[in-house]
Amino acid sequence: MESYKLPISVKGIVFEDNSVWLRKNERDEWELPGGKLDRGEQPSVTVVRELQEELGFEVEPIKIVHAEIYTIKESLEVLILSYLCKLKSKTGNFELIGEAGKAEFQKFSLSEIPNLNLPELYKVAIALGWEEYSKL
Repeated sequence: MESYKLPISVKGIVFEDNSVWLRKNERDEWELPGGKLDRGEQPSVTVVRELQEELGFEVEPIKIVHAEIYTIKESLEVLILSYLCKLKSKTGNFELIGEAGKAEFQKFSLSEIPNLNLPELYKVAIALGWEEYSKL
């Protein structure tokens, strides 16, 4: 059997005021903020770096709450690791232009999540993250 190689994306679930922060992508979908794991980098470091770059947030990764291989389009798959993160401080500004083009960030209440153009795996990750967050 052929070995399986695919990119890894590390996403952060950040709750604030019973809402979660999301990023609009180039496919006009909402998704969790985050990005690709760099060679030699631990996923917990990736999520801290990416949320600092994208949102200007200093976060503390708590735990991975969801992992799933997501098919973006035929023959393009990515392993997505979703970390529950604790917001420590807002240290900078939102990224306006990201690696994939124009970036837009918004906070959504949990009641808005089911109706968003948001891939199902993120809806599951947010629900699992909220379950864990509620225990903190």
